[in-house]
Amino acid sequence: MMFTPQRKVWSGWSLTPRTDPVQKNGYVSGSDPVLNPRNVETVVKGRKTVAFVESTTPPPPLGSLGENGGTKVAIVEKLSKLENEYNMGLLLIEKKEWTSKYEETVQALAEAKDALKREHVSHLIAMSEIEQQEENLRKALGVEKQCVLDLEKTLREMRSEYAEIKFTSDLKLAEANGLITSIEEKSLEVETKFNASDAKLAEVSRKSSEIKRKSHEVAIREDALRRECISFNAEQEARESTLSKQREDLREWERKLQDGEERLAEVRRLLNQREEKANEHDTLFKQRQNDLEEAQKKIFMAKSTLKKKEDDISRRVAELSVKEKAEADAMRNSLEMKDKELLALEEKLDARARLQHQVGVCILLVQALEGTIQ
Repeated sequence: MMFTPQRKVWSGWSLTPRTDPVQKNGYVSGSDPVLNPRNVETVVKGRKTVAFVESTTPPPPLGSLGENGGTKVAIVEKLSKLENEYNMGLLLIEKKEWTSKYEETVQALAEAKDALKREHVSHLIAMSEIEQQEENLRKALGVEKQCVLDLEKTLREMRSEYAEIKFTSDLKLAEANGLITSIEEKSLEVETKFNASDAKLAEVSRKSSEIKRKSHEVAIREDALRRECISFNAEQEARESTLSKQREDLREWERKLQDGEERLAEVRRLLNQREEKANEHDTLFKQRQNDLEEAQKKIFMAKSTLKKKEDDISRRVAELSVKEKAEADAMRNSLEMKDKELLALEEKLDARARLQHQVGVCILLVQALEGTIQ
């Protein structure tokens, strides 16, 4: 905005001569300063002082001032010239004042620009920090996804191992059932032969040799049954050692699953901390936004550009918050699915324990049959 100085009319001089002994300008009549050559006048008006240097032309004689009317015209011209010089002095003073004000305004504008630059740099730093945090979150999410994939792979392997163990245990159970059936058949045969030998005890004297032979055959068969029971016990011990090893493997797998759950809990805690830091950054960003709004009142020309940047930053922060929330929800859903799978696996382990209990019962039955045969 440009200022045009107003022309001030200097009214310290009157165009008509005064007869008062003391004039308004402070000079005594009879010693008119206009009549003194090379005189320097100092005119005080308000709080401003302007020095005027008169022309070197000598004034007319004192006696001719009242006689000739031309000298009045010369005096009027001289006064007009002095008035013009006074107005020029005032204009120069106002120019200096406006120049100083302009310099102060320029300096204030430069300081405001420096403050705006500093705020812009701080915003850029905050944006770089937010981008760095976003990159760290992406990396952490990748690591978590890799952990989930590893857990899924381990779960598939455990399922395949469980299927193999179940198939093997079914085969062993079928073999045990067949062996129990054969033992029962042999025990029935032995019992039948015992009954036949009891029926023929009346003919001991006549058939003693035949009874001894049959007794020898029974002893041989008992030895064979004993050997079969010993082999069955050895197979059962080997089966129990295999089952104990499988139990240890299952315990190790459960420990790994527990470690995975602990890591997932740590990941959740880190995500919560990052959300808190993001909220702190949002608060700090809002505070800086308020500071920028105060600076915008002083610098009108930079308001539109700064507003666009603030809207862009707000949009990016909102998108980042929405994205982090969506990723956290997805991770939470995945963890719930993992919990369901773990519950299903626990049910399968319970079924396996029941199967092992049934195998133990079968073993006890076999041992009871062996005791009966002996």
